[in-house]
Parts: sequence; structure tokens; C-alpha cells
Amino acid sequence: MKLTAGGRGLAAAALVQSLGIGLFMASSMAYFTRQVDLSANQVASGLSLAGVVALGISLLGGVLADRYGARRVLAAVYLGRGVCCAAYVFVTDFWQFMAVTLCAVACDRAGPPVLQALVAVAVPERAERTRLLAVVNVVRNCGLGVGAMAAGVALASDTQAAYRVTLVAIGLAFLGGAVLVLRVTELAAPTAEAAPEGTAERPVKGRVLPDARYLTLTGLNFLLFFFDTMLLVAMPVWILEHTDAPRATVSVLFALNTLLVVVLQIPVSKLATGQRRTTRMLTWTGAVLAVSSLCFAASGSVAGGPAVAWLAGAVVTLSLAEVIANSAVWDLSIALAPEEQRGRYLSVFNLSVAGQRVLGPVMVTGLLLGSGSLGWLVAAAVLVVAGVAAERVARAAGERMRVGVPVDA
Repeated sequence: MKLTAGGRGLAAAALVQSLGIGLFMASSMAYFTRQVDLSANQVASGLSLAGVVALGISLLGGVLADRYGARRVLAAVYLGRGVCCAAYVFVTDFWQFMAVTLCAVACDRAGPPVLQALVAVAVPERAERTRLLAVVNVVRNCGLGVGAMAAGVALASDTQAAYRVTLVAIGLAFLGGAVLVLRVTELAAPTAEAAPEGTAERPVKGRVLPDARYLTLTGLNFLLFFFDTMLLVAMPVWILEHTDAPRATVSVLFALNTLLVVVLQIPVSKLATGQRRTTRMLTWTGAVLAVSSLCFAASGSVAGGPAVAWLAGAVVTLSLAEVIANSAVWDLSIALAPEEQRGRYLSVFNLSVAGQRVLGPVMVTGLLLGSGSLGWLVAAAVLVVAGVAAERVARAAGERMRVGVPVDA
């Protein structure tokens, strides 16, 4: 697809900073455990604690974006992440690690909604916004892969100097992303003086939380975003402990998911046109995730090739649900947010994603996997209901705001 100048700038920024993230993800655990002498449990517990604390701190990103502009805030977020990565070079104990990690994770959590807010003011066409976010997602996945492979240099060397050079390189990648973001033009900067054109009612100035429908949609998205936890936590644990599929199946299915998201995200994003069609994609998400859950359940009752086939089917349908959900919520979370409070609304909506990443693993290990195949059947039913409910809530919210888009499906 052809991108505007602002879109190209945001895609380039996403690529540069995702290279840094890929480098960090692949090399950081080895650096912290082998060079800083932290235990794996200390690193894991530090990341988890920082993730919980950062949930609340990340809301500040949206508030600041509404006040000072999304471009400046996103550049500051990228710069903050770069400074944190460089600061890891000087970390020598657990508490220093915690302090830097808290700042780094807060910046990480604040970034996605501020990016969406910037897309909303940099790209005038609603459909183009969703497609640009799809491009950004594809570019990000590619950058993560390349960055992870590049980290092999530091891992092979396994010296403090190599890891420190890598951390500085990561910091420079984020700095490059910040510079590229500052070059993006905000075509329709939000104002605090007037409600967005076409809305049925003006939001209450200074409202702390979004309206009830938006909050309800946020809660339902927490359930629909379960695809992330299914892939990262449930899938590997289920394969290793509840099926007799080869262990290598885990890495093959991760690669399959990445490939499918890269190939399908942009084409599927083109389906998010028209309020009715886009809200219907939420029901599709719940239904397809339910099919994936049933495939996982079936894989535990067979052996050999059939088990691998059911697992492959589960990941294919899960990947399809991921790209459908992304396309729908990118569009709706922006469209249903009042322009002058868009950053704040998007930051609250992003809590559904961040919350799933914090609470999802507990739900999987404590409830779903502990119940065997029955857990997958219950999950399938919950996801179907969540998808249908999300469609109805989003459609009602859109009608209330009188979103000026074609209802064409």
C-alpha cells in the first residue's frame, strides 16, 4: 500500500526501534545473568513487578499526549527507552536493575496508545490509519526478527564488552526512532476547545475515565486479546506437558505464527471499512479464537501426526484471530475516542492489552491448563460470548457518537 509521508516516517521509526527491541529481547537475559550476576528468578520477578507498577504509570502517556501533542510524547517515550537501555550498562545489583526496568517498562507500556494517537492526527483517512498500523505491525515483527538474529553476535562472544556495545546500539536505535517521529507532521492536532465534529454530545471536560461503553469495550478486549497469552504461554506449556508432540513443534509453531501475521495483517486490515463491518470483526475474533481453543483441546486426545496437525490448526486459527482483532480494535479504539481526549482514552484502552500480559499467564496456568481439555472448552465458550458482546457494545458506542463513516456491510 502507498503511505503518506507521515506514514512512511512512522513505519521507519517502528522498524528502527523494533530492531533495538529484538536485540534487547534476545540478549538481555544472558547479560543480566552472566555479566551482572542476577539470578533468572530475580530478572523474571523484577520484570513482573515492573509490569504491574507500570500499568498505572503508563496512563500518564495519554494525558501528556492530549496536553502536549502525541508526536512530542512518543519521541520522549522512545528517547526514554533508549536512555534506560544505555543505563543498563551501569547496573551492578538487583535494586539498580529494578529502578531502570521500572522506567523502561513504563515507557514501553505508554508507547502503543501514544503511537495510535499520533497516527490519528498524522493520517486524515480513517481506513488509512488502520492500514498504516497494520504496516507498522508487520514492520515491527520483521524488525524484531532481524534484531534477535543480530543479537547472536553478542551471545556468541559472551563478553561484557560485547553486551555493553549491544546495549548502546539498542539505545541508539531508540534515539533514531525518536528523531524519525519528530519529523512526522501532525495534520489535526487535538484541541481542548471543541468536541469532535459529528458527535452526539460533548464529553465532559476533564473527565478522568472514558465513558461506560468505552470502558466496557476495554474489558471485553481484555478477553479477546487472550490470543497473545494463548500463543506465548498456553501453547508451549500445553505442547510440552499435555501432548506427545515433538518439543521442536513449539519453535516451528512460533515461526508459523510470525509468518502468518506478516503475510495476513495488511490484507485483513483492509476489511476494517465501515462501522458495522469493523464491529462485526469482533464477533469473528471470538469465534475464530474459539475454534483455536477446540483445536488445542483435540490435540491432547490424540498422538503422533494427528496431534501435530491439530496444533498446527490451532495456531493457524489463532494467528487469523490475532490479525482480525488487531485490525478491528486499532480502528475502533481511535474512532470511539473523543478527539480532545484521545490520548487518555487510548491509554485506558491499552490497559486491556497490558493487563492481559500481566494477568493472562496466571489465568492460563491456574485455570485453563489445570483443567485439561475441559479448560479449553470453557475458554471457547467465553470467547464466543466476549466477541458477540464486544460487537454490540462497539456498535452502540458508535451510534451514540454518530461516527461519520459509511455503514456499508
